[in-house]
Amino acid sequence: MRQGDASWMKLKMALRIGACAGVSLLLCGCPKNQVQSRGAATQTAYSAQTTYSHDARGLEQQFEPFLEAYAESNAFSQDRAFTIFAIPEAGTWFATYFASANVEQLGWDYEAELDTYKKSLINVMQTWGSAKRFHAHCKPADMDRRTGIQHRADAVKPTREVPVESFEIEFVSEGGRRFSELSNFVYTNDAYRYVGKGAYPFWSMPDATRK
Repeated sequence: MRQGDASWMKLKMALRIGACAGVSLLLCGCPKNQVQSRGAATQTAYSAQTTYSHDARGLEQQFEPFLEAYAESNAFSQDRAFTIFAIPEAGTWFATYFASANVEQLGWDYEAELDTYKKSLINVMQTWGSAKRFHAHCKPADMDRRTGIQHRADAVKPTREVPVESFEIEFVSEGGRRFSELSNFVYTNDAYRYVGKGAYPFWSMPDATRK
């Protein structure tokens, strides 16, 4: 091989190696540890669980992302995690169980009920100050607790039976602080959806402000 040909072959080899290195940099884009870090963040952001078992344990697990976000003082994540407790396409759901004339008002009342519930949970946890990380412990409610409590006289009545499930929920901090509540849910679209706190769902619960 002539000397000129050998020099040309070396040049081609150098160009080929340089091209491969450039492709590698484009594929990596950043050091390995940064790629892994971003990948983990992306997985956390997009792998939120949306299916929970139809039992008390499933409800406990459903509360965890919201309670974890509270512990991290992350308001955005709190709001995002709490959406799992909202009925998907609530208007359609209410139309399944109530007269069409009542659906719009029920939708408005439901939005207010959800917002009030989220704020009440946060407010109660905040009263414990340094207690940040809570866990929910759930069990089916003993409905004898509502003996003597009558539903609202002017309550909107469903056109068919609504499969409401009531749970006694105790929220316990890792430091031992605790509070409890009686809350109502319907299980639809693979998760529990909040429909009111107390002896009855929000459309039937007595309201002390009503005359």
